Amino acid sequence: MKTIYHLLFSLLFVFAFVACDKDDDKAIERTQLKLEASAQSVTLNQDAPDDVILSFSWNEATSLGPEYTFDYLFQIDIADNEFQSATDVVTLGANESVSYTSSQLYDLIVEKWGKTAGEPVSVEARVAARVNGPKFQYPEIAYTTVRVTTYIPRSQALYITGSATPGGTDLNNADKMTELSNGRLYNWKGQLTAGGFKFITTPGVALPSYNKGADNSTLVKRTTESDPDEYFQISDPGLYYIYISLKEMSISYKKLLYENLYLVGSATAAQWDLEKLVAMTPDNLNPNIFTYQGALQEGELKILAQREFNGTTFKPLVADGSIESTDVQVTPGEQPDYKWKITAEQAGLYKITLDTEKMEIKFEKQ
Repeated sequence: MKTIYHLLFSLLFVFAFVACDKDDDKAIERTQLKLEASAQSVTLNQDAPDDVILSFSWNEATSLGPEYTFDYLFQIDIADNEFQSATDVVTLGANESVSYTSSQLYDLIVEKWGKTAGEPVSVEARVAARVNGPKFQYPEIAYTTVRVTTYIPRSQALYITGSATPGGTDLNNADKMTELSNGRLYNWKGQLTAGGFKFITTPGVALPSYNKGADNSTLVKRTTESDPDEYFQISDPGLYYIYISLKEMSISYKKLLYENLYLVGSATAAQWDLEKLVAMTPDNLNPNIFTYQGALQEGELKILAQREFNGTTFKPLVADGSIESTDVQVTPGEQPDYKWKITAEQAGLYKITLDTEKMEIKFEKQ
């Protein structure tokens, strides 16, 4: 049984307390408000992700007289979680509703609440009738639960094609991208020349394709020959990194300044062994930003772009560089052999972020 006491704490940011007479809320028995779901159980449909599959609606709260009006505050969460991870409050009127598509519920259940895809879970909704009037009145509240079965997203291949790509305009030679999350997230790294590119789902088959949308960060799905066939354009040839979200219908692509970066030195697990270099991780949205998260011990370190000491090297501006400075330089070889110095007092877990475009480095102790 949900208590008014708990609600007032969990919705403290929307229900403002003011001084009141304890007897004010007892004059009228208030049980009129009902929250109803369009179904008691639903199975999400991956083939119709944007169709409404579940709705919640409510009636008017118990009247308190002509001096009082109501706002209706709606939230949804995983059941039996006391609304600790609930969605943001939606404020509506009486006899209105809130609807969810299959994709919206999938995102909430799997991505927001961390439940396993394909398994049934119960979600709980509540609506609270917030009272507006001359005296404070506790809100009238109604709850309902629904059993929801999500789906396991199907794998969907994606290929890059076009005059800028290694396979050219021959759709049979389209290059397969790496699928990071089934049917949702992809990346690709490779050489692009001057020209255009787009994406297809099957080698040799033109449709459907994913093309340039309103700008260089937007994808649009092309399903018929009459749809615009816009390509993303490359004017500066080189090694590129592409990251795609079909969930957001978005794309980011950038020319890579450095394909790989590695930590080396007595402050790292690699010591000075080229066979044990510690790889930094490029950011998905900006692959020219590299990070490392892990331990640093007392000692020295520098950053290599190749698995050799006399190659491209990132280092401080001075010998025994301070990790409190964001300054960094890059040289085509080892000399001058400057390194960052980690003292015994500074040793610990760190996040290192190196932005190779801004030429800035940050050492953040965790």
